[in-house]
Amino acid sequence: MGIKAWIKKVLPDDTIVQMKSLLERRNNKRMCQKAADIRPYDREKYPFGINLIGDIKAETGLGQSMRILAGIPFCIIQIDSPGGLAHSDRQWEHRISETASYGINLIHINPNIWAETYVRFPESLLDGRYQIAYWLWELEEFPKEWVPCIRTVHEIWAPSEFICESIRAVTDKPVAAIPYRLEEMDGAAYQRQHFGLPEEKFLYLMMYDFKSVSERKNPKGALEAYKKAFPQEQEDVGLIIKVNHVKGSQELQLLKKELQAYKNLYFITDNLSRSEVESLIAQADVLISLHRSEGFGLPMAEAMMMETPIVCTNWSATTEFMDSTCACLVDYQLVTLEKRIGPYPKGSRWADADTDQAALWIRKLYEEKTFYAQMAAAGKK
Repeated sequence: MGIKAWIKKVLPDDTIVQMKSLLERRNNKRMCQKAADIRPYDREKYPFGINLIGDIKAETGLGQSMRILAGIPFCIIQIDSPGGLAHSDRQWEHRISETASYGINLIHINPNIWAETYVRFPESLLDGRYQIAYWLWELEEFPKEWVPCIRTVHEIWAPSEFICESIRAVTDKPVAAIPYRLEEMDGAAYQRQHFGLPEEKFLYLMMYDFKSVSERKNPKGALEAYKKAFPQEQEDVGLIIKVNHVKGSQELQLLKKELQAYKNLYFITDNLSRSEVESLIAQADVLISLHRSEGFGLPMAEAMMMETPIVCTNWSATTEFMDSTCACLVDYQLVTLEKRIGPYPKGSRWADADTDQAALWIRKLYEEKTFYAQMAAAGKK
């Protein structure tokens, strides 16, 4: 048993929250002390371009969101994320540098670890440079304990207005929505056989990461909706469950136990390359995401581009690039968190998707070929 698991087992939740709060205050104090000593931005000191700072190798949504930002002269400063994330993506390795060459830092490190990471930055990486934070966050309210992080930057970017609105409520500094640039993807690079998937079945796909907070991704909601859609398993229908960072997790075994009556299940637990992930989404017939909240929803956008229809919670940032004409949107109720869950504070709100309605959409996409074709084409358009 690891130290984190041991702490969760022996200490009450309130005590753990208090310990985290004390640690955050200490890190914030050290961060602000360092920020006060950083030399102001000097436009003439460095050539124009961006030092892209973060964990570009990580096989996570956060890593992918960093990889698709590049567009002007830049170099990459690799900063490994805490927690032992897989680093199998090497596509930008040739641009990683030991030295920051340009005058603008675009720092892709989320505010929950910003303070502890910032204090480890060498002053040469910060002095005289323009600091832009690119932050992801998934709820309506920006946590008050992260507000001090804003002092260390000149402006903040985020991929959606949903995130920007939460940050604008706590700062007068510039906050800009800079959505991801999505390019055409080669969903045919790998066929179903590569993943051990049957060619003849109608396959649904759900994806999440054990390093993320599964309560937000809500895989149990997706499973519940799938079982309601198909209370009796059908021979020509199956479900793909793609899970990252599964090592040491008991949750996968619980999922398998919950679905033990179903045979047409296909668990993929390897950390796939970016090309493989794109192909998996394209090879599926439908993507299900009954998330409770999203800061952007990159897998849903990618699925739409590759004409894979989606069944998706009708709340948060995903609604900025989809509506009822191009996605099977699921109604919800906003619920209040009764305790802290991961980085999400007690008292926050997120959506609880209607699994009965989701089940109707899941079934409709399978049964009505004309409707399926309409949603696939409209999603890509």
